[in-house]
Formats: sequence, C-alpha cells, structure tokens
Amino acid sequence: MADLEKNQETESETPETLKKEKKKLSVATRKKLKYGSIATAITCAVVAVVILVNVLVNVLVEKYPLKLDLTEDAKFEISEESISYLKTLSQDVNFTVLMAEKNFQTSGESLKMVSEILERYTQYTDKIHLNYIDPSTNPDVINQYQANYSASLTEGDIVVSNASDESKLRVVKIGNLFDYDQQKYMQYYYYGQGTLEDCITGFSGEQNLTSALMNVTDADPVTIGIISTANGEAVYNSQFSGNALGALVSTLYKNGYNYEEVDLYTTDFDTEKYDMLLLPAPVNDLTANGIDKLSAFLYNDGNYSKDLIYIASFTQSNTPNLDEFLETWGIQVTNSLALESDASAAQQVALSISTGAVSVPVATIAEDTYSAGLPNTSLPIAAPLCRAINLLWDSKTSGITTALLKTSDSVYLSEMGKNTEEADKTPAGSQIVAAISSRRNIENNITYESNIMVLGSAMLCDSALMQDASYNNAQYLMTAVNNMTGKGSGLVIASKNLTNETITITTAEMHGIHVFIFAIPAAVVAVGILVFIRRRNK
Repeated sequence: MADLEKNQETESETPETLKKEKKKLSVATRKKLKYGSIATAITCAVVAVVILVNVLVNVLVEKYPLKLDLTEDAKFEISEESISYLKTLSQDVNFTVLMAEKNFQTSGESLKMVSEILERYTQYTDKIHLNYIDPSTNPDVINQYQANYSASLTEGDIVVSNASDESKLRVVKIGNLFDYDQQKYMQYYYYGQGTLEDCITGFSGEQNLTSALMNVTDADPVTIGIISTANGEAVYNSQFSGNALGALVSTLYKNGYNYEEVDLYTTDFDTEKYDMLLLPAPVNDLTANGIDKLSAFLYNDGNYSKDLIYIASFTQSNTPNLDEFLETWGIQVTNSLALESDASAAQQVALSISTGAVSVPVATIAEDTYSAGLPNTSLPIAAPLCRAINLLWDSKTSGITTALLKTSDSVYLSEMGKNTEEADKTPAGSQIVAAISSRRNIENNITYESNIMVLGSAMLCDSALMQDASYNNAQYLMTAVNNMTGKGSGLVIASKNLTNETITITTAEMHGIHVFIFAIPAAVVAVGILVFIRRRNK
C-alpha cells in the first residue's frame, strides 16, 4: 500500500508539473530581483544626491557667505559697515597672509577665526584676493613687500596691498587683531604663565582690516602731523591726555588717515606733505614763532585747503598767545569747566584717569553739516571735564564759526584749578564743548577752505568712551573730521567679545538648520517606507 502511494505520488510529478512549478519560481525570483534592483537604484540615487549636494554646498560656502554663525556677537562674521564698503569696492586688493595656510588655520582657535574672517571679505566681493605665502619658501615676495614697508615683516603678518600699485600697502600685525586681559598678558609675557590664547578677550581685527582696505584704495589719502613735541619736550600732559590722544590717533589711523609725529618748532609743516595738523592739549603756551607756523600752514599761500584740530584740557596753564590765535578765528576757549548739576541728565562713565564711575554731562549735536552720515544719532556723547567754548561771531567776511556739540541747560560752570565743591552750581545754560571755524577763499568759482576744529576736552576722546559702542564719541568725532576734510564716511567697528560662549540662533538660521536636520532625513525615510510598502504589496 505504501509503495502504491509512493508510485502514485511519483507519477503525479510529471515533467509538465515540474515545468509549471519552475516557471512560478522563476517569476517570483524575477519580481524580487526587479524590486530589489529598484530599491538599490533608489538608494544609490539618494546617496549620489547627498554627495552632490554636499560638494555643491562646499563650493558655494567657499564662494558665498552661506555658513551659519551661531555664536553670540557673530564672531565669525563681518559687520554690515564692512559689507557695505566691500560692495562699493572698485579696485582689486590683495590680502596676503605671511604664513602657510595649513599652519595658519591650525595654530589655535584665534587664528582659525581670523582665517574665517578673511574668507568673509572674499565672499562679499570679487575684488579681494586672499593668498597665503610661506616666508621661508617665498623670500622674493617678502622682499617685494619689504621694499615698500619701513618696519620689519614677520610670520603671520597680513599685508593689504593695492593690486595695481604695490607701493600702497598696510601691514596688519596679528597681535593688533585682538584685545587682551592686561593682567593675564603681563603674566604670560614676563613670566610665561598660561598661553596667549588665554589672554585674549576680544577681536578688534575687523576695524584694522577694513581700515587698511580703505587706505590702500584711497586715491587722495589724508596725512596728519601730530604735534607731540616742542623743541623735543612733550607738548601735552601724558598722565591726563596721553590715553585720550592715543585713542583718537588710533581711530584716525583705522579710518584711513596716515600720520607722523612732528615737533612744533623743528619740523617744517610742508603743505605738500601734510593735510592736517593735530595740536593736543599743550600744557604751555606757544611762542610767536609757533603761532606763525600754524597760521602759515592754514593760509597755505592763499590756497587754504588745510585743517587743524586743537584739543583743550583742564590741565593747561595760561596760554595767551594761543588764545589770541584762536580768537582771530572767532573761537574763545574759556577757563570754566562745564559740569552737570542734574544727576538724571548725567552719564555714569569709567574713564581711564578715574578709579571708578564718574558723573559727566551729555553733549548733543548742535548742527547737521558735520554729523552728516552718522549711523546712529540717538547714542549719547559723553563730555567729561570740557572747557566751555564761546563763539565770538557767527559769520563775517573772515570766516564762519559753528557750534558742533552742546551740553544740556542744567550744567554749571566751575573755574579751572579750583575745587568743584566751591563752585556755584546754579545752572548756567547750555554750553558749547566743541566748535569749528572756517575761512574760505573763492577763485574762479572754486572754494578753498581751511578749518580749525576745537574740542573742549581731551576726555572727549578717552579710550573708555572711544571703545564703548554704547557711546557715540568715536563715531561722531570721526564723522565730523571726515566731513571737515571731505574724506567721506568713516567706519568705527565695535570689537567682538570672545569670552562669552553662549549660542544664539536667529529665526532664519533655525529654518536653515531644520532643513538639514529634519527635512532631508525625513525625505530619505519617506523614500525608504515607500519602497518597503511597494515590495510588500507586490
């Protein structure tokens, strides 16, 4: 019986039956191969697209500013002021870093940040050409730059030069790109404690880089003679005015002004060489010879077109010759300090010459001509220890005088050299603390003009105020000087704080992050689910 069943089962597996089964198996195999191939093809396509997008993004990031800077204070981005200037740039400029690119980018976080900042300049204009040159393997290039630079070039220097005229160059030192914790820096410099990276508190390099760019592309740069000595002796009191003078000169330099320190009596004020003189808070009076040299410079053989900035100070002695000179220009600097009687109208500021916060008056802009182009007119201008200024006339045939800055009506006057507690604190009304006088000569319908700008105090330029973006001191002074010289708009770019690691994200940046973190992976998952469902249903 068992053999019979076995024979019947064997007989049922005829060649025709086997052929049908084999055909069914073949169809199933082909379906599996078909959908497996589709799945493989889709996977390969997705991988290829991801790779292509990654390559494309890398190319675009190198060419355009597409990187997301999520750091507070945007330390890897440049300011709108620099971007606006770059978009108007019409000359080719070389940014040459004197170090191998790999070494520059791997020599610490600070230099890596500088590298990123330099790339930003190239991404907003095709006029900037960034190059890295290893001084040890390219000595000829170094010698070429050195021929137009009086100081020594060292590894890490950034040479900013006009591509069509290599003689127009500025060198930005790496050390000048950063702000430092002075106490830590002294410990590092003298005792070798810690690292230089530990000393860094901020990045101020953008101002230096943009100002260098402005300087090498300026067709008519302004050169200032800083009258720092008189017969070899210091003109100003370095203890009270040195810091402020340094801050003002630094700001002028960063805005494209060239300068040289000169002696009042031994230097020839060559009008072909100097466009402007700066007389900073002379402690002692000028001689008749000194006054004659200033007058001759401004008169310029009747061609005018020269400027003088005179800075007064509460530390000065009697200066009758200087006072008489200023009065011929319609300006009188009094011996009274304008101090604020209304605490609610004053600003509490920490000055370089004070050990703590002091209450100082706030000055307002008195006219629009010399503040034209000021980015933000709402910021306060602190006016510490300013001598009140009187205008002897508004307009006459010999010139025009204009008030630049005025205090509130609630200030009182305190005589220089006396204790402020003894002063009559009755409000004396609004006082002028900065003014300008202009003399003009018109020939063939062309106006030639010389100007004297008078500041009532060196403290208007105190470094604490000039470096604080919450005050308008630096921006206003640069705007006024630029309008006086006809140089155009200036840039005062705030330093970036590098001590705060908080990450903030804008709405636009968050949308971009969502695309990369959620949208693309979601699309890949959706394709995978679709393939899986189709395979199940087949």
